[in-house]
Amino acid sequence: MVMRRSINWSVFAIFGVIIVGFIIAGFLVSPKAQTDDGYPLNIFFWGMAGIFLLTNGSIFLWVIFSNKRRERIEKVWLDAEATILELSETGTYINNQPRIKFYLHVNSPVHPPCDITHKQVIPLLALAQYQKGATIRIKVNPEDPEDIMLL
Repeated sequence: MVMRRSINWSVFAIFGVIIVGFIIAGFLVSPKAQTDDGYPLNIFFWGMAGIFLLTNGSIFLWVIFSNKRRERIEKVWLDAEATILELSETGTYINNQPRIKFYLHVNSPVHPPCDITHKQVIPLLALAQYQKGATIRIKVNPEDPEDIMLL
């Protein structure tokens, strides 16, 4: 089963309060008040509210589209198996988790067996299951045998 990204609604609520606070502050501040640079303070507050709103909206849309992509992968992509021929570190760490380069022999139900190179971030706790010679479960794109996702 593929993990889905979830939204931490309490963080969105906190940023919502900040956005509303900036909007209200923009209305409450004197129209003659200025920033240190000489710009109207109310415009600054409304601009900040807009920036926070765009950021929240962008994160929200990213989570929605990411989850839709994962649902499409679950429904359309095919279950397959791959044998690990080689694996190595790429030197890249994302959230203190290594990105691993795999050289795999893929046995797909619709494509002929092939050898591919695939890079993916692997949680530290799951590294032990990825050993040379191990057979792992993957999802394969039915249109492109080199487009895979490790499960």
